Amino acid sequence: MAKLSFSGACVLTGLMLASSVWAAPQSLTREAYHAAREKIDVQSEQALDQCKKTADGTQSRCQIEVAGKRKIALAALEARLHPSANNSFKAKIAEVDLHHDLAQQRCKTQHAGADKEARVALKACTDQAKADRAKGLNAAHQHAAGQASVDAPPKSEAERQREADLDTAIRKCDSLLGDANLQCIREMSPEARQRAADRANGIVRKE
Repeated sequence: MAKLSFSGACVLTGLMLASSVWAAPQSLTREAYHAAREKIDVQSEQALDQCKKTADGTQSRCQIEVAGKRKIALAALEARLHPSANNSFKAKIAEVDLHHDLAQQRCKTQHAGADKEARVALKACTDQAKADRAKGLNAAHQHAAGQASVDAPPKSEAERQREADLDTAIRKCDSLLGDANLQCIREMSPEARQRAADRANGIVRKE
């Protein structure tokens, strides 16, 4: 995944949004949470004001960076208030999304032509951005799964078998198309449907 490039005073403020949260991984009190959130909001507004002072060609990127950094900071703050594998996952996904949004914006800027060559280059660039996002999502899933395994007690053989059965049911439906797929989903157990929906939405639940 490409490293973010920061430029301008607006992004220096944006960096504060993330670093002020990630630098202190300890848990928060409710009062400290609200104070930190208010600080993030103030810094975000200041950063957006700085974006307006940048050149027209860089305003969009500046705004994307500030919005993304704010999202990362808020997600990390929530993970400190309510530590869990799922909240840690959300914080990492916010970072993945920022990289992806910046990559997509960069693609549109670098390959803005209307000719065939520019369109081909744009598609290749955006496809690479999507592939990088997929890698980032996978890494976030693995991290969350590892954290969940540390936080949760070992599962019994019966629990592992139940999860395996649910996964088998989900894979069976995934292998079908059209009406057959819809019918298979309708016949799933409520637990299997919830498990499939959680996966589709990137939710990691503690069993």
